[in-house]
Amino acid sequence: MKDRHGQTRRRTVTVYALLGMSLAQVAVGATALAVAGVSPSDVLRYDMVVDLAVGIAYPVCGAVIALHRPRNPIGWLLIGYGLGHAFTGLSIGLGVEGLRLGWPPEVLHALTTIGRHTWIIGSSWAFVFVFFLFPDGRLPDRRWRWALVLQLLSSPFDFAIWARQDMGLFRNTAAQPSYVPVPDGWLPLLGHVETVKAFLVLTGVFAVMSLRYRHGGEQDRRRLLWLIAGMTPLALSVLLQLFGFPAVYASCCTLFLPVAIMIAVVRHELLDIRLVVSRSLLYGALTIGVVSAYVGLVAFVQSLLDPLPELLGPALVTVTLAVAFEPARRLLQRMVDRTLYGDRHDPVRAVSRIGERLAGTGVGAVPEAVGEALRLPYVCLESKSGDVNGSWGTPAGPVHTVWLDYDGRTVGELVVGLRPGEQQPAPADLAVLELLAVPLAAALHTTDLTRQLQHSRERIVAAREEERRRIRRDLHDGLGPTLAGAAFQADAVRNLLAFDQERAAALLAELRAEIGGAVGEIRRLVDGLRPPDLDQLGLLGALRERAARLSWRADGTSLQIRIRAPERLPPLPAAVEVAAYRIAVEALTNAARHARASRVDLRIEIGDGLCLEVCDDGTPANGETEWRPGVGITSMQERAAELGGRCVADRGRVTATLPLGGRV
Repeated sequence: MKDRHGQTRRRTVTVYALLGMSLAQVAVGATALAVAGVSPSDVLRYDMVVDLAVGIAYPVCGAVIALHRPRNPIGWLLIGYGLGHAFTGLSIGLGVEGLRLGWPPEVLHALTTIGRHTWIIGSSWAFVFVFFLFPDGRLPDRRWRWALVLQLLSSPFDFAIWARQDMGLFRNTAAQPSYVPVPDGWLPLLGHVETVKAFLVLTGVFAVMSLRYRHGGEQDRRRLLWLIAGMTPLALSVLLQLFGFPAVYASCCTLFLPVAIMIAVVRHELLDIRLVVSRSLLYGALTIGVVSAYVGLVAFVQSLLDPLPELLGPALVTVTLAVAFEPARRLLQRMVDRTLYGDRHDPVRAVSRIGERLAGTGVGAVPEAVGEALRLPYVCLESKSGDVNGSWGTPAGPVHTVWLDYDGRTVGELVVGLRPGEQQPAPADLAVLELLAVPLAAALHTTDLTRQLQHSRERIVAAREEERRRIRRDLHDGLGPTLAGAAFQADAVRNLLAFDQERAAALLAELRAEIGGAVGEIRRLVDGLRPPDLDQLGLLGALRERAARLSWRADGTSLQIRIRAPERLPPLPAAVEVAAYRIAVEALTNAARHARASRVDLRIEIGDGLCLEVCDDGTPANGETEWRPGVGITSMQERAAELGGRCVADRGRVTATLPLGGRV
């Protein structure tokens, strides 16, 4: 524990020391420029303000990452990149002041030469590595190590080209820096090589980002969107340079990048980055598109209308762009929203895609489909019983619950996590979720029924095997020994007949009693397999006999049981007869024992199947307001399900439908 605290303390001291070093270099460099009297225009012209600003912004953001995520190398890379620019700014300021004070030429030359190359080291190594390692500090896979190795090996091209950029402040002075000596004839070729190298680096960066966005989780995607948000101002400023804007603005726009990286690594859930990126991409693309179209159309129309007044061409172009602006905005908005928010603005498309997943892999795949369709961080589907049918993502903030109702009752719920920065779902998200709730409730209800049916079948099979085990045990332990004993007694009677007839007669009497007991045991087993009243009286007769037995309770009160059925039932399958009898008897017994009823109606109808209904006028016992089905109700439902039928039980009513199948 002490060692861990010691490591944390040393790491903290190191971070603050590097940050203080960078800030001190920036402060000294800025002070030297001010003392030397360098004008603000020259500070902007020669990009000195960029070195000073980068020397502050990048180490500060890198220090925050290094303190909160010390194992992530991105924070240390940002600090290193900022230190390189900070020393460049320091060397420029001291170089200018040294020229004014007459410092030795060797000191000035060494200072500016080292300062010229430190920012190149930071840009060629630290800055590029950040994009390959973003956001967790690891490469997508081991094969990308070669990209970093090639970047390191090709860095001499960066020194050879970038170090030759003009530093007008030191031209033809003792402080003019040196650079890698390269023959002048090779410079054009090196320029082309550097261009190809820059293109390959950008391609690799975009490939890594695409892989992470496509295969990463919701958190990785939100972090990448923060990176895109930080790069958007830089990309726009680079494009605007084509229309004459100074390059210094592009360099200053890089200051947005470390802030975005810091938020992405440390606090990516700060707000809904999708909304920021959506609006940035939309209006950035519109700005570039409008400016480009305006410049191009003005030149084209002016060439066509050259004899006409000079202002007519720009006026026509302005009107044309004003008319086309709104359709272009809507088109771009749909494209950007589909990329960041999925299909939420097209509910039919979203539900169709989710329905395809539902039909293909079942309810368990719905959370993932919903999360991908709406770009949500977390989706969970739960049935009313509390069973989690599926979940996707990780809840990291507020959630919203959509209740799933089927046939007037709630069968489950769909829980979705809100995007960072959202306190409630957007109307477009709610429209998709509400449209999805109806088919999803039906699917969840069907899944629950299927699960219940499977459990019921398992219980039926278990009960059947248990019943077989009971019959085997009864035959083995009861009837088997009885018959074996009867066989021994028969042998004894045969042996006694010759010399002790009186004793033989006594054994015959005992044998008769044993056989009578065996017959009783067989009758008990047979009655357990199928009620004998069904064979003797038929279904209606057996039910009337049972109703007569239940018409008087144990406390002496009467119970009126009325049976309404056809005069004569057609021949029924034996399994249907037994199931109908058992269900009806169980329902009548429940009404007599638990419902405190005075009248019970039993109705039987024959149509496509046998329909049985038992209704009573009883009231809840002991003031109970909630009805709870018991073991008997479950048994009735299982008997109906075993035949492919259905039994629905509620307070005061039991309804069963049994298919007749092939009648016998």
